[in-house]
Amino acid sequence: MLFDRPLRALAHDVVDALFDHVEAIELRPVVDWHSAADLRPLVRIGDGGDEPLARVRQLLDHAIQLHHPAYMGHQVCPPFPTAVIADLVISTLNQSTAVWEMSPIGTVIEQEVMRWLIDCAGYPATALGTAVSGGSAANLTGLLAARARKGRGVVVCGSDAHYSIARAAAIMGIPASDVIKVDTDAQHRMEIEALERALIDREVMAIVATSGSTATGAFDDLRAVAALRDRYDTWLHVDAAHGASVLLCDSLRHLVDGLDLADSLSWDPHKMLWMPLSLGAILVRDGIWLRRAFEADAPYLFNAERASDNIGEMTIQCSKRADAVKLWLTLQIAGTRPFAEALEKVTAMTRYLYERVIASDDLEALHEPQFNIFCFRHKSDDATNAALRERLIRSGTAWITSTVLKGRRVLRVTMINPRTEREHVDRMLSDLRSLL
Repeated sequence: MLFDRPLRALAHDVVDALFDHVEAIELRPVVDWHSAADLRPLVRIGDGGDEPLARVRQLLDHAIQLHHPAYMGHQVCPPFPTAVIADLVISTLNQSTAVWEMSPIGTVIEQEVMRWLIDCAGYPATALGTAVSGGSAANLTGLLAARARKGRGVVVCGSDAHYSIARAAAIMGIPASDVIKVDTDAQHRMEIEALERALIDREVMAIVATSGSTATGAFDDLRAVAALRDRYDTWLHVDAAHGASVLLCDSLRHLVDGLDLADSLSWDPHKMLWMPLSLGAILVRDGIWLRRAFEADAPYLFNAERASDNIGEMTIQCSKRADAVKLWLTLQIAGTRPFAEALEKVTAMTRYLYERVIASDDLEALHEPQFNIFCFRHKSDDATNAALRERLIRSGTAWITSTVLKGRRVLRVTMINPRTEREHVDRMLSDLRSLL
């Protein structure tokens, strides 16, 4: 298969189809609901010869439409177009950035993007970072760096910590009994007193705090947690996969006050910097521990004279896509202003939903949102709330999620589309009520 004229024409047609799709997105349902059993016969692999654009349109038709302003669901963003264009370039060049000589410019771009993130976080010149697949890989890497520095011990985190913390511990051979979960307060932040009790008389490898929890978007008190890290001489990793991006917004930066004190942090540009999947990052304040976590003898790849340029020496990945190019190209074209504007917009829409809920007679807020995640529920029972969410997404008029919060089934919204307006929020609530 060659880069020939017919495929050039197809590429142009696909780009036009994608732009047409997004421009007319509100004419579609958020999802054209079908079960997995319904979809499987449509996509079964044959012997080739299909009309390619028809297959592309089939995928467009049956996808969840993240670009739809009534999509208020999971923490997966409608990506910025500059990053989508970068994805095409990345796939065409197919550079592996684990080893400098396999991707000289791609490797340097990743290093520059990581340095930019490091500077945003307020880390010193000793810090190092690398792009990873997302928050789960970043959290694992942060805990591996912690073990390289502190040796073995327990991991202490909040009860609302992302499941990847317990999974990372299991991968590292840490038993579930050594992942200590402490209670959260009324704002769903780690209780500082409970955290200190968990640290007493234990050999602690790491404390894991959260900036932008998955359930409620809560931000732990990082300065208070860092003080305990210092008092008990351990490591502080912050899962800021969702929340670190507020660093780019003056009105929201206070939410991560103290993030620069962490020993390591996770940051997912593929969430609140509107990059396509996947682009996560792990940043380590003293980069020597990131390197020591992955020391390996591989002379066929890693040469001593290029040690500072081989990103593969600080990550589990060897086949390493040049995903940082997406953020680099977007920054080069547009700067940081589109990020700040989008962060403010989705926060404002979340606040608007919160105000609509607390002003209602039939809905209740489970917390006051700090950022763009909000949980509420219908004043009935768990079964009704679960059924309401299922009916809503199957209707195709809006997409929200659901979770269990302090033992109760709740409706959960992530405002992640900057195209969402008040009218879309109002319509979602109206549609939800109509399904009772």
